Amino acid sequence: MAAKSDFKALLSMRSALASAMLLVASQVITAQIQPEYDAVRDFSIASNPNGVWSYGYLTQLGTPLILYTFSESKCVGGLSCWAQPGVPYPYLPAVGHNDTNQTFCFLTNCFAPKFLWSQPGYNGNLSVVRWTAPTPGKWLVSGAVMGEDCIYPTSTTFYMVLNTSQVLLTAPVKSCHLPLTFGDRLKLKAGDSVDFVVDWGPNHNTYGDGTGIQFGVSPVVE
Repeated sequence: MAAKSDFKALLSMRSALASAMLLVASQVITAQIQPEYDAVRDFSIASNPNGVWSYGYLTQLGTPLILYTFSESKCVGGLSCWAQPGVPYPYLPAVGHNDTNQTFCFLTNCFAPKFLWSQPGYNGNLSVVRWTAPTPGKWLVSGAVMGEDCIYPTSTTFYMVLNTSQVLLTAPVKSCHLPLTFGDRLKLKAGDSVDFVVDWGPNHNTYGDGTGIQFGVSPVVE
């Protein structure tokens, strides 16, 4: 009984710490200039694709995107999501949105309101949010990625991929609620796609692999 009590106390302390760290992270992201296209602000479960945004998964890196066809307004508490159909709760792989204005935790994951939740599948499927260029030109892509689980903890790998096959960025996600920021300028044709991908990392399991992603895209004014 003492061990269980100690674990619950540790979980409570870590959840409180995670909430405080996520508040700081959210304030940092909010303070940045608002992009024209924002993955968090624009998220919707009404349709997929959703304008320039698409939500889906890959069977492995470099394979065609498979769109999610199942959406749920209450995946967990205040979290709406797109997910792979026919998979028992908690619907993995999946991409979700915190619909509240505060951080909340479920089990060992803590969800920030300024980040999407992205988690790979039990069999290694990669979770993807895709942005498709509406017009040709130069675009600034910037954002942040972080682990959302402090207990296991998160041990995923994040990729930014152009047109399915060209990997522009690879970053291991090991930190707990400490955002790793990224940015790039891209010259794109209309219809080019930029994928923000999360896999299950080097340990090849999805436990604790809730990953927060936040990014925006704006035209470069020269």
